[in-house]
Amino acid sequence: MKKHRKKTLGKIIIADDEQTFLMATAQLLRNEGFECDCVQDAAEAIKKITDKQYNLIIADIKMQGNANLELVKHLSQIQNQISIILVTGYPSQQTAIDSVGLPVSAYLTKPIDFAELLQKTKTAVKVNQLYKTIAATRNNLKLWIEQLQAIELTIQGGKSNCFDEALKSFLEITTMKIDDTFNCIRSAINLLDGIDQKTQICEVMKCQKLDELTEGLEQTVAGLTNSRELYRSRQLAVIRAKLEKLLHNIHKI
Repeated sequence: MKKHRKKTLGKIIIADDEQTFLMATAQLLRNEGFECDCVQDAAEAIKKITDKQYNLIIADIKMQGNANLELVKHLSQIQNQISIILVTGYPSQQTAIDSVGLPVSAYLTKPIDFAELLQKTKTAVKVNQLYKTIAATRNNLKLWIEQLQAIELTIQGGKSNCFDEALKSFLEITTMKIDDTFNCIRSAINLLDGIDQKTQICEVMKCQKLDELTEGLEQTVAGLTNSRELYRSRQLAVIRAKLEKLLHNIHKI
C-alpha cells in the first residue's frame, strides 16, 4: 500500500557553524512538522537557496561568510521575500541595530528558548507563504487579463466564425482561472490555522463578492445546460462539467 507523505508546515534552511545547535534545532523543528535542511556556512546556504525554494532561513550571524550580515543582504537577490531569523551566541548592540534595517523577522540570542523560536518560526513561515499566495494570485490575474484581451481582439477581427471560437476560449480560460483563484483562497485560508480559525474563516466566506461570483457561476452553468439543445457541442459539455465541479469545490471551502 502506498504511504501518503504528510504535508509539511513549511520549508526551512538552517545555517550555523555550531554542529550541536544545527542538528538539535533541525530535529526539533522536524518534529513539529517542518522540513529542514542544514548547512554550516554562508556559501553553502546560498547554493542551497539558489537550487531550492524555502519559506525561512535561520542563520547564525557569526558563522563563516556572514560576519557583516553579507548572507542576509544577498538573500533578496536569490529568493525575494524569504523570511529570515537571525541567531547568535555573541550578541552586540551594533549587529542588533544592523538587523533592524534588514528584512529580518526575528533576532534571537543563544541559548535559544525553543518555544520562542517555534512561535517566531511559525509566524515567519506563514508570512512567506502568504506573500507567495498573493504573488501567485497577482500573476494569475495578470495572465487572465492578457488572455481576455486576446479574445477581444479575435472578436474585433470580425471573422464569421469568431463567435464559437471566442465563446469556447472565454469559457475555458475563465473556468481555469477561477479554479486557480480558489486554490489561492484555499491556501490563504489554511494559513488561519491556530489563529481563531472558526471566526475568521466564517468572516472570509461571508464575503459579498464571493457570493456574487458563486451566483454568477451557477447562472453560467444553468445557461449552458439550457443551451445544450441549441448548441450540441461536446466541448461546451466538457466546460459545463468543469464549471459544475468548480461550484462543488466552492461550496466545500
